Amino acid sequence: MVKKESSELQHQQVAQKPLLKSVLCNYLPVSDLERAVTWYEEILGLTVRKREPAGAILILGNGQWLFLLESTEKRTANFITDQWEGAHYEMFSLTFETENITELHKKLRENGVYVESLVDHDSCGLQFKFKDPDGNKFNVWQDITSA
Repeated sequence: MVKKESSELQHQQVAQKPLLKSVLCNYLPVSDLERAVTWYEEILGLTVRKREPAGAILILGNGQWLFLLESTEKRTANFITDQWEGAHYEMFSLTFETENITELHKKLRENGVYVESLVDHDSCGLQFKFKDPDGNKFNVWQDITSA
């Protein structure tokens, strides 16, 4: 009887493990691939891994891939929700992590990027939102406990 219970417990533990490990890459719609690649390189300092007519792969500081693909119609990765910061809130699709949020915030402002105020969310760290030239909205976060 103990053997059967042990087997059932092992099965439950295996079944509770998530089947998805991590996010490998993200895809963003852009209207002009060359312009977008240049912006992500120059403004955010991302490295281009591959660029071809079908799209571009950019590398973030931790090695994660960010794909830029030209959209056939004007689209962003944003969506509208009533469940974040009030009714009809334009929600960002990604939150990036940075190690120097004040420097990034300053650089974006100095380069004329749409950027919202830097906010201290206490134990949730420092954050702000910005948009790329196509209007894709992002959140940026810095863990204040590791700063």
